Amino acid sequence: MHDLKWSDREKKIARRVFEAALQQELGEAMAEFKEKAARAQTSDDMWEIEGWLSDRRHNIDITYDYRYSRLVMVFGKLLREKRITEQQLEGLGEDKLSYIGRIASL
Repeated sequence: MHDLKWSDREKKIARRVFEAALQQELGEAMAEFKEKAARAQTSDDMWEIEGWLSDRRHNIDITYDYRYSRLVMVFGKLLREKRITEQQLEGLGEDKLSYIGRIASL
Protein backbone atom coordinates (compact mmCIF):
# COMPACT_ATOMS: atom_id res chain seq x y z
CA MET A 1 0.00 0.00 0.00
CA HIS A 2 3.03 2.23 0.23
CA ASP A 3 3.18 2.38 -3.55
CA LEU A 4 -0.30 3.86 -4.01
CA LYS A 5 -0.26 7.18 -5.82
CA TRP A 6 -2.73 9.85 -4.74
CA SER A 7 -3.94 12.38 -7.32
CA ASP A 8 -4.63 15.95 -6.26
CA ARG A 9 -8.37 15.22 -6.48
CA GLU A 10 -8.02 12.13 -4.30
CA LYS A 11 -5.94 14.06 -1.78
CA LYS A 12 -8.72 16.66 -1.47
CA ILE A 13 -11.36 13.97 -1.00
CA ALA A 14 -9.20 12.15 1.54
CA ARG A 15 -8.52 15.33 3.52
CA ARG A 16 -12.21 16.23 3.62
CA VAL A 17 -13.26 12.74 4.77
CA PHE A 18 -10.42 12.53 7.29
CA GLU A 19 -11.12 15.93 8.84
CA ALA A 20 -14.86 15.33 9.05
CA ALA A 21 -14.35 12.01 10.85
CA LEU A 22 -11.73 13.48 13.18
CA GLN A 23 -13.90 16.46 14.10
CA GLN A 24 -16.88 14.17 14.71
CA GLU A 25 -14.84 11.95 17.03
CA LEU A 26 -13.33 14.93 18.85
CA GLY A 27 -16.83 16.34 19.31
CA GLU A 28 -17.98 13.04 20.81
CA ALA A 29 -14.97 12.99 23.13
CA MET A 30 -15.67 16.56 24.23
CA ALA A 31 -19.31 15.79 24.98
CA GLU A 32 -18.37 12.69 26.97
CA PHE A 33 -15.68 14.64 28.84
CA LYS A 34 -18.21 17.32 29.80
CA GLU A 35 -20.64 14.69 31.07
CA LYS A 36 -17.96 13.01 33.15
CA ALA A 37 -16.71 16.34 34.52
CA ALA A 38 -20.24 17.42 35.46
CA ARG A 39 -20.71 14.19 37.42
CA ALA A 40 -17.30 14.35 39.13
CA GLN A 41 -17.51 14.93 42.85
CA THR A 42 -14.21 13.76 44.28
CA SER A 43 -10.55 14.03 43.48
CA ASP A 44 -10.64 10.34 42.57
CA ASP A 45 -13.30 11.17 39.97
CA MET A 46 -11.06 13.88 38.59
CA TRP A 47 -8.08 11.54 38.22
CA GLU A 48 -10.28 8.88 36.65
CA ILE A 49 -11.35 11.44 34.04
CA GLU A 50 -7.73 12.37 33.45
CA GLY A 51 -6.88 8.72 32.78
CA TRP A 52 -9.86 8.29 30.47
CA LEU A 53 -8.96 11.47 28.60
CA SER A 54 -5.35 10.36 28.18
CA ASP A 55 -6.46 6.97 26.82
CA ARG A 56 -8.96 8.59 24.46
CA ARG A 57 -6.35 10.99 23.12
CA HIS A 58 -3.90 8.13 22.59
CA ASN A 59 -6.49 6.12 20.65
CA ILE A 60 -7.44 9.11 18.51
CA ASP A 61 -3.79 9.90 17.80
CA ILE A 62 -3.18 6.31 16.71
CA THR A 63 -6.30 6.12 14.54
CA TYR A 64 -6.05 9.45 12.77
CA ASP A 65 -2.74 9.17 10.95
CA TYR A 66 -2.78 11.32 7.80
CA ARG A 67 0.14 9.81 6.00
CA TYR A 68 -0.76 8.69 2.50
CA SER A 69 0.95 5.37 3.19
CA ARG A 70 -1.53 4.81 6.07
CA LEU A 71 -4.74 6.37 4.79
CA VAL A 72 -6.29 3.22 3.32
CA MET A 73 -5.81 1.53 6.71
CA VAL A 74 -7.30 4.55 8.49
CA PHE A 75 -10.28 4.69 6.14
CA GLY A 76 -10.80 0.93 6.36
CA LYS A 77 -10.97 1.11 10.14
CA LEU A 78 -13.24 4.17 10.09
CA LEU A 79 -15.55 2.49 7.57
CA ARG A 80 -15.71 -0.69 9.69
CA GLU A 81 -16.57 1.45 12.74
CA LYS A 82 -19.20 3.34 10.69
CA ARG A 83 -17.45 6.66 11.28
CA ILE A 84 -17.37 7.23 7.52
CA THR A 85 -19.47 5.92 4.63
CA GLU A 86 -18.58 4.50 1.25
CA GLN A 87 -20.33 7.49 -0.32
CA GLN A 88 -17.86 9.85 1.33
CA LEU A 89 -15.04 7.95 -0.34
CA GLU A 90 -16.48 8.30 -3.85
CA GLY A 91 -13.87 9.71 -6.16
CA LEU A 92 -10.99 7.67 -4.79
CA GLY A 93 -9.40 5.24 -7.21
CA GLU A 94 -10.56 1.65 -7.41
CA ASP A 95 -7.18 0.50 -6.11
CA LYS A 96 -7.68 2.45 -2.89
CA LEU A 97 -11.36 1.57 -2.54
CA SER A 98 -10.54 -2.10 -2.93
CA TYR A 99 -7.95 -1.99 -0.13
CA ILE A 100 -10.27 0.06 2.08
CA GLY A 101 -13.12 -2.39 1.53
CA ARG A 102 -10.98 -5.37 2.41
CA ILE A 103 -9.73 -3.73 5.58
CA ALA A 104 -13.26 -2.70 6.56
CA SER A 105 -14.45 -6.29 6.22
CA LEU A 106 -11.89 -7.71 8.64
